[in-house]
Parts: sequence; structure tokens; C-alpha cells
Amino acid sequence: MEEFDLQSLLSSSDKLLIHLLQSYAQTNDIAIFVLNNEDHLQAGIFGKLTKKSELTKANKIKDLSKLSVNKYKYDMEYADAPLRIAVINQRIGKIGVARDTINSDPSNIVVMQKLRQQAEYLRYLFENVSKLIIKERGIDDFIIKYSLDVDEAIDDLDNDESGALKRIRHLSTSNESIISAIEFIDNNLDKRLTLDQVAGKVYLSDYYFSKLFKRETGLSFSVYLNARKIQKAMILLKESDDSINEISDALGFTRLSYFSQTFKKYTGYAPTKYRIDGKD
Repeated sequence: MEEFDLQSLLSSSDKLLIHLLQSYAQTNDIAIFVLNNEDHLQAGIFGKLTKKSELTKANKIKDLSKLSVNKYKYDMEYADAPLRIAVINQRIGKIGVARDTINSDPSNIVVMQKLRQQAEYLRYLFENVSKLIIKERGIDDFIIKYSLDVDEAIDDLDNDESGALKRIRHLSTSNESIISAIEFIDNNLDKRLTLDQVAGKVYLSDYYFSKLFKRETGLSFSVYLNARKIQKAMILLKESDDSINEISDALGFTRLSYFSQTFKKYTGYAPTKYRIDGKD
């Protein structure tokens, strides 16, 4: 299990990236911040902040996920695309800029457009300097390797399948990566999806994606995937004349016996009995 170390990248080569961002911030009289995939601040906010600024308060906390909801309050903008490391094709976070103001005017569209342009330029700068640093030092210097946690693996196996269907009916997340992953899963229920395939689609490492998915949905990837397949199977059993074998094949199950076993785990009924009884 591996994860890219953004903090290590920022601190490498005598803190080259940090010095570049700090210099740009001071020259352009703005604040710059780098967030990881969890919206946690990395290396502090760059730029000089006044004591009364809202960003000064924000600089004292690590989790900035709520700031993006009120970005006009802080004259804040993010780059359109996330920060990515090309050599491993993974997103590692995002970069944002803000004016250090006490009284902001949300109607100042020109200011916001300028900030967006600066954020896009900084993303381009960050990614290209990162490419040079990684080429010089090698990608292995920035990869954290984790051993498989047996307790966590058991937790995933013990996930409550019987409650998964109820949970996904009320599932809610604002994380863009997980939203994209869920959309991809829902559009490909006929396929035999794997965690690494879906993680790759949203440009995250397997390790980080697994953790993030569980945190945002309350379910492991495998339990969510099976729950969505079974949810679709329940509809097909009630509303179509397809045979149970055809439904199993249509949902990417390798064996009818495994489909039947999984269906019963999640619903408490065998597929045949569910169809006959018409249970919800």
C-alpha cells in the first residue's frame, strides 16, 4: 500500500517550492495555500497576513475544507484542476490563492477572475518544478509505503452487509473524488470493478482511496460495490423477466452461486424467494 508524500515534496531541494510560493505571494500581495487531498493545509499559508484577517485565523487550523464553501467571504479561488504528479498519474491535492482582506466584496468579479488566473499559473509552476525535483531525486523518495494492517483488513471483512443497503440510500458526501468514484461505479455495475481501477479513475493511490472512501461513505469499497449491485439486482428481480442467471451475468458476477450468496448476505433473502415474495 503506497501514498505520495506531499509534505516531503514541499520540503525537498532546500524547500525550493516553498521559497517560490512565498516569493510569489509577497510579490503579488496575495496569500497562497497548498492543500492535500483531505483539504489539510500543508506548510502553512504563504504570504503576509494582517492580524485581523480571516485568513490569519484559518492559518491556525489544518482542515480548510469549509473555507471553499465560503470562498467569496475570503476573496479566495482555487485552480480549476487538482495538483497532479504525472509520473504516477495521481492527484495529490490542490492549490489556492486569496487576497488578505478584512472587508471583502463578493461582487468584485474582476478580482476573483484575477485570483483564478494566478491559481492556474501556480498550479502549472508547482507541477513543473515538482517534475524536475522528482526526476532528480527519483519517485521512490516521495512514496510512503505501508504494511497491510490486519485489524483494518478484518474490519473490512466484518462490514455489516445487512445494513449497507440502508446506508447507501442516505449516503452523502461533498468530496469531489468520491463523488466521481461513485458515479463511475454506478455507471459500470455490469463490470468486475476493482479498487485499483476505480482509484486510478480519480487519480488517487489505492491506499489513500480506500481510506478516503471508507471515511466518506462509512463503507469499504467492496461492500459499497456489492451493495449497489444487489440494489440493482433487486430492481431487476421485481421489474424484469430476466432469469436469475442473466441478472447475475449482467451485474458482473463470476458465478451464480456467488451472486446468490451475496444477495442473501445483503437482503436476508435468496434471489428466487425475493422475486416470488416481492419483498422491498
